[in-house]
Amino acid sequence: MVKSVPYEVVKHLGEAELRRYGDMVLATVYDMDEEEAFQLLFQYINGNNERESKLAMTAPVVSRSGEPADPSSEGMMAFVLPSEVPLAEAPKPSDPRVTLELKEGGLFAVMRFRGRAGGVDVQGRTEDLRAELKEADYVMDGRPFLMRYNSLFTPGFMRYNEVAARVVPGPEKRE
Repeated sequence: MVKSVPYEVVKHLGEAELRRYGDMVLATVYDMDEEEAFQLLFQYINGNNERESKLAMTAPVVSRSGEPADPSSEGMMAFVLPSEVPLAEAPKPSDPRVTLELKEGGLFAVMRFRGRAGGVDVQGRTEDLRAELKEADYVMDGRPFLMRYNSLFTPGFMRYNEVAARVVPGPEKRE
């Protein structure tokens, strides 16, 4: 069974949740086709690393598409390494396209949805999340991203996904 990244639900905002996550170690691939990125990351946790050691698969798989209007924005896909593997002890990837990084924890707003995580679905749920945040006076602090929880072989109607973004209190909450 795949472990999920732990978090604490801080508050419900309509259909969205505010969650607190701890720091996470990510194996990340930037600006690559999703299928190729997934294969590289899977090969890394399956032993394509300096120690030839296998790492447990965790959920979710995190991804973000690049912004076509902004050539400096990077699309990415990342596997979250098991919480018992600190960055300093994570095996170095054999493929230089896979990078290891520490992602700072904090407060994130998350909205769930079922089905395939196609661009239209993700965009729609992202707009729903923005509306919930505006209503609750929270502001996105960075770009939203997608979290997928199921295997590629899971039928679309059974898939569980989330859109998420780091958030900070809005102007009215800061007063």
